[in-house]
Amino acid sequence: MKNVTISEDAYNEFKAFLEENKITDFNIRLNFSGFACSGPIFNISVSEAKDGDEVEKINDISFIYEKSLIEQFGGFLILSSEENEGNGLSLKPIIEPEGGCGGSCSGCH
Repeated sequence: MKNVTISEDAYNEFKAFLEENKITDFNIRLNFSGFACSGPIFNISVSEAKDGDEVEKINDISFIYEKSLIEQFGGFLILSSEENEGNGLSLKPIIEPEGGCGGSCSGCH
């Protein structure tokens, strides 16, 4: 089962982004950073897989993530700028947690 979904357009845009930033090691870790008022925040980093990680290779890019993230968020969807309504590349969870900020934001309610 695929846990990372990315269209051809999003893949090409993401790979071009990596290359523009002189990243030559396409081992990309998907990290959970916490919650904001708009929902969960994720970031990416160049990393090697560790024990307990899952690795999903899509063309030249290996996406690395902790198994617990799949249990919590059901997987990831990477959207191109066009798919994200012109708002740039985006990494979104398949399962959006209820409540948006997870109760940790002030002024969200």
